[in-house]
Amino acid sequence: MKKLSKVVALSLTAALAASVLGACGSSDKKTETAAAESAAETEAAQAAEGVSLEDNTLVAGTNAEFPPFEYVAGQGVIDEFDGIDMAIIKQIADDNGWNVKINNMEFDSLSVALKNGQINCAIAGMTITDERKEEITFSDPYYTATQVMIVPEDSTIASAKDMEGKKISVIQGYTGETVVQELGYQYDSFKKGADAVLELVNGKCDVLVIDSATAEQYVKENKGLKIVEDPEAFANEQYGIAVQKGDDALLNAINASLKKMQEDGTMDKIIAEYMDKTE
Repeated sequence: MKKLSKVVALSLTAALAASVLGACGSSDKKTETAAAESAAETEAAQAAEGVSLEDNTLVAGTNAEFPPFEYVAGQGVIDEFDGIDMAIIKQIADDNGWNVKINNMEFDSLSVALKNGQINCAIAGMTITDERKEEITFSDPYYTATQVMIVPEDSTIASAKDMEGKKISVIQGYTGETVVQELGYQYDSFKKGADAVLELVNGKCDVLVIDSATAEQYVKENKGLKIVEDPEAFANEQYGIAVQKGDDALLNAINASLKKMQEDGTMDKIIAEYMDKTE
């Protein structure tokens, strides 16, 4: 009995030690996470210093025709505007103690509006490209996407090369238009994604080239359509928030807030919330 008791005692001692070590490890991890989040918050607060906004209001330009990133809803996260980008810019404004106002305009007008000072920033699922960098400055990337093709369910289009000779639709100014141009195909451009999808649904075109997340939304809302991917033809792209060239104070504040959202899980939560609505 004494031997058994000693063994049990030793086992209990070992279990207790393991428990203590496990608890310490968990505590250390929580402490490190909290410290990182605190540092990110401090960095965001410091970055906001020097930003000058009229009436303390961040005026953000968008093109609310790009669900799930930006669209008009009955009640959105900012007035009638809702979507991933709207939730992100609202969080950026909240982090910095700003009000936020959305200026909805055509996608091609966003860069001009930035240069003219009509808006402070543009957030519209805008792909970071070298060509755009010549006119505007981008924040750090916050989302990675790719182009896909939306076609009727009975379509024989299985890759980008199959679009040759087909009636192709794109959205004016979107990356899909650039991709189709580079492929050397003829196409029709639309100012609104909804109009391009309607063209496809009504059988007036064979394929629509557009960003993957938005394609999922349109296919969900319109029966008889499917998505075709072609990783060899369509490379990944990254979205960024655009600001006027030289506006380093605002750029730094936006980047600091994006970093905080990525580190504390807010960014993943926002994206998951709106992506779930498309499933």
